[in-house]
Amino acid sequence: MSRARIVGLVLVGVGVAAGITTFVRTRAEDAEAVRTAVAVERGITSRVVAQGKVRAKTQAEVSSEVGGRVAQVHVEVGDVVKPGDPLFALDGEQLRNAVDQLQAAIASAEAVLLRTDVAVKEAERGVARDKALFDKGVLADDALKLSETRLASATAERASALANVERTRIDLSRAKDALRRARVTSPLAGTVVAVGVEVGRVVSSGTGLSASPDAALGLGLGGGPGAPVIVADLSELIVKLDVDELDISRVRPGQQAIIKAQGLKDIEFEGVVEKVGLMGRDAMGAVLFTVEVKVTGSRASGSRPTTGPGGDSLEGQAPVVPAPADVLRPGMSAQAEIEVERLEKATAIPLAAILEAQKSDEGEQPDRVVVVEGDATAKNALLVATVRPVKLGPSEGEAIAILSGLTPGERVVEGPYRVLKLLEDGDKVKLEPAKDDKDKDKDKDKKDDDAAPKKDGAKKDDAKKDGATP
Repeated sequence: MSRARIVGLVLVGVGVAAGITTFVRTRAEDAEAVRTAVAVERGITSRVVAQGKVRAKTQAEVSSEVGGRVAQVHVEVGDVVKPGDPLFALDGEQLRNAVDQLQAAIASAEAVLLRTDVAVKEAERGVARDKALFDKGVLADDALKLSETRLASATAERASALANVERTRIDLSRAKDALRRARVTSPLAGTVVAVGVEVGRVVSSGTGLSASPDAALGLGLGGGPGAPVIVADLSELIVKLDVDELDISRVRPGQQAIIKAQGLKDIEFEGVVEKVGLMGRDAMGAVLFTVEVKVTGSRASGSRPTTGPGGDSLEGQAPVVPAPADVLRPGMSAQAEIEVERLEKATAIPLAAILEAQKSDEGEQPDRVVVVEGDATAKNALLVATVRPVKLGPSEGEAIAILSGLTPGERVVEGPYRVLKLLEDGDKVKLEPAKDDKDKDKDKDKKDDDAAPKKDGAKKDDAKKDGATP
């Protein structure tokens, strides 16, 4: 056989082998297995979730404006009070003594003032007499000047006495005001939710709520020095939320919210955003903004609202639940989901199917999905992948809206990510077997493994019967 013929046969063999290899690589068994999801049309509601505390919209931490020892506590936690009702009172004995002393000081100062008035008048008469004598040439100039000096001195003493009287009167007014403020009253109508003072405790003026756990819990067991009484109007409750800087730009007044309070698992509360903070604060490396959500109603967990858009009652159409004021307490921990965006109809796919925008050597790539085409119902069928740019919309849970680039019914790859990120246009993939199919395959393999020893055992038994060594 000639060399050329041999070379030709080798080339043909190589070509056949290459063809066989190509055929093998395009078989379904060799394609990457992927999970897919079908784009569906559904509503998407995007929410911002934040943690916070329940508090009354109107509440006051009432502390003593003067220092002293607590003589009486007039209220307990849960008492309903009106403006001007007494909350607690300080021992006024020292304050009354101060008032009495200042009243006596005023009497003394007024007596001194009266004496200086008499001295001024005598000095004025002396100057007038000496001036007349000086004009007649009877009195020397030095004598007249001495008389005028006495008048100036008497006038200065009178001014000092008058200033002392005014100063003492101001002190007396302050002392009387302090005596009046020793009786601490409520500045608003509401419910006493915390009592942090007790009889015999010494308080200083203008101090805040004690850090005592009992006082903070509103048990009325007394806090530290100057712990006040807290009065709150429970008819209007709010939740003060801490919203992360990444979400605050999406939160605006008027947005609806669903509130869940710690310990109240069967009840949800409806709310509306009232205030959005303009200045953030640092909290362990995160920047948080304060958002106030007004509590507007309550409902059973997972049910629809108890009131219509116009405030009409939907009672009878929803489970009867307690009013917010009956179950919510200031200081409760709460979580709110603020509805920041809603699409009634949107093309939705799993978030896992999104290849986020990124920069590369080839330029900036937009957000993308990998769409697959082919018969997804056939076992081991090959599907053709196509990378497609999309415009993203709001997300809800594990789903995200696609505003453009995809239509309902199309199938996209959602995993595994190691495969998804490497797929290119024209790549062949196959579907991962369903969980039931995987379980069936495992059961089949197990049965085969269990049957194998029995076959070997049967061969040994047959060999023994024949008298041969297996």
